[in-house]
Amino acid sequence: MDLNLYFNPVSLEKPHLNYLNDSESFVHSVSIHTPDTPISNLENYDVAIMGIEEDRNALVPGSATAPDAIRKNLFLLGYVNKKTKIIDLGNLKITSNISDSYFALRDVFTEITEKNLVLIVLGGSQDLATGITKAFENYSDIWSVTSLDSRLDLNSGKEILSSGNYLSHLLKHKNSKKLNFNNIGHQVYFTPNSLLDKFEKKGQSSSRLGNIRDNIASMEPILRDTDVMVVDLGVVKQSEAPGASSPSPNGLTGYEFCQLLRYAGASSKMKALLMSEFIPDRDINEQSSHLIAQAIWYFIDGLSLKKVENPHDKGCKKFIVSNSSSEQNMIFIKSNSTNRWWMEISGKEKNKNKNLLFSCTYEDYQMACINEIPDRWWRLMRKFG
Repeated sequence: MDLNLYFNPVSLEKPHLNYLNDSESFVHSVSIHTPDTPISNLENYDVAIMGIEEDRNALVPGSATAPDAIRKNLFLLGYVNKKTKIIDLGNLKITSNISDSYFALRDVFTEITEKNLVLIVLGGSQDLATGITKAFENYSDIWSVTSLDSRLDLNSGKEILSSGNYLSHLLKHKNSKKLNFNNIGHQVYFTPNSLLDKFEKKGQSSSRLGNIRDNIASMEPILRDTDVMVVDLGVVKQSEAPGASSPSPNGLTGYEFCQLLRYAGASSKMKALLMSEFIPDRDINEQSSHLIAQAIWYFIDGLSLKKVENPHDKGCKKFIVSNSSSEQNMIFIKSNSTNRWWMEISGKEKNKNKNLLFSCTYEDYQMACINEIPDRWWRLMRKFG
């Protein structure tokens, strides 16, 4: 597959200010697709960056100009480390048919992941996530998508795909029975209980903003299991990200946003990150594009530090908890080297003899020990057990 046929080369003006020496800057640690430097030898890289100037199915247009606005400030940052090899593929070629953008993204994602790279997509509107998830139609294992969003985009009354209902389409995915979906950061006044109940009945979960603020580390297990992360910039409070398509005075702080992206980057399963719903024309002093650039920096930093662990290795310890509220014992596994935890779920149907592992927290184990069923275990057991 020749990716040069899919992309326009990167074309950015030279920055007016550059606070770092060339040898220390992000842009000089990235191989960039230019007219004189075509895309080649992908197997030599760890991360691929691409832009999609696409917002034709957005509820609020304007995010099509975001990719280069993000690049501009990303390239001004310091490099993450010399071991992580990064390539910028350029911006996807746009045709007259928006479906071409979704299928082209599917093709690019498939090619990138087959070569064991992590893909960072600079959007564009949030419906672009559909292009990535199309690649999972014949995936045999459980796959996980996590979104950072202040709202649940479940407007099922509109059948035509848009940024406002992409989640409804995702939950109807051909392979949705094996989809583990989590949202992080919903705000209760944007999320009616009836909508949240409907969402949770499908075996999916959403963590409200207040819970994250109380204990941001509790989000780490969700992100550790994530294959694809979809970010709506509106999850960040308006004062720190004024360029969001659907801003709110409340939301994540910039610090919390970057911390969650770092957790996500450290996931050994991570395959793709989509940054969406940023409208440069609404930005103030490039504040939003600076924040997105820094969040991507932390995501790549997480990638560079990730540690692949097998919970069945000798360096892990298994705990079996008998719980009167459950028909079966609850099994937890702890890594002695990183102190990370997992829970083991007995698979159903074709997987009934296969134990499924999901990341969890020490607090989940503690709840089980006092004869309480952790919400995480209960939800996963109902969906996959």
